[in-house]
Amino acid sequence: MEKFGILIDENRQKYIQIFKGLSMLVRNMWPSGDHESMVLGTQFFIFGVIFDDLIDTNEPEFGMKLINRAINIFKLGKLEEDATPLERIAFDLNESLEYRVGDQHPLMNLCRNAFIDYFDNLIPWQNIKKLEGDMSMNLYYNMRIHNIGMIPAFSLSAVFIMKRLHSDILLDPLWKSLMYHSGNICALYNDVFSYEKELREKDERMNSFHFMKTQNNWSDQECLDFMDKEFDICFEQYFIHENLIKQKFIPILKFKEDQEEFIEFVDHFHTMISKTIEINKFLITNLLLLKYSTDNQMNQYDPIEMVYQKMEKLGLLNNETRE
Repeated sequence: MEKFGILIDENRQKYIQIFKGLSMLVRNMWPSGDHESMVLGTQFFIFGVIFDDLIDTNEPEFGMKLINRAINIFKLGKLEEDATPLERIAFDLNESLEYRVGDQHPLMNLCRNAFIDYFDNLIPWQNIKKLEGDMSMNLYYNMRIHNIGMIPAFSLSAVFIMKRLHSDILLDPLWKSLMYHSGNICALYNDVFSYEKELREKDERMNSFHFMKTQNNWSDQECLDFMDKEFDICFEQYFIHENLIKQKFIPILKFKEDQEEFIEFVDHFHTMISKTIEINKFLITNLLLLKYSTDNQMNQYDPIEMVYQKMEKLGLLNNETRE
């Protein structure tokens, strides 16, 4: 981060703990990854956090300029002459992934397309916040899947884990469904975690906890009960599609090593879900601390135990993985 000019004397105190925390959470997200995987994963999350903040806090015209420049990095390998430190991080991430798997390797193009889809969705997401009227959960899910970070994380996981498996298997639409439902789970938890922060910043329009509560005149507890049922639906669909993927591919993989790598990759979704939730919780908590460190009511909406109980119930969190 110092090399690219992200971490400087003026912001070191503000960001150093966040960067260290992200690095630790990345090691937990890809526990079998090598050193390069940890570096690339951390770069990805740091880039995403700062980039999201820039889009959220600036006018759409400026945001579109940033987005187009970022897209050109991953689509064309183009770095502008007046590149910002953040753009240099993105360029280095793209080059490092190319070096690792090859410029036209299918997994490299999977990463590129995942990042570009993420960028393309940021402005529509901001614009829909300005619209009036009721919001539906279906529209919310379709918009949120592209910016929750699950699809880029999935593409990085494919690069980090897949050594033997042919990348063609990732073209099966069942993977899209698995990403969709896992992204929905992460988005719902993120909304409950970030509700208070977004209320403070008057940015709660697209928070599902907020719009379901206000549209239905629910109390906090009634809305939490709704969210709990929504979690159950998402987890049920997630496990249905996980089983469908295993039933489809394991019988046609002839070698034991291929089957083991396949199961590792599918099961890695459990880790991605739990660690994405932890990363969102970590970021929201630390951003709140930076802005409202003297407010005793800061943690009024902290449902972390509800998260842990749900994870344990579904087998995503156990004694070995809790710490």
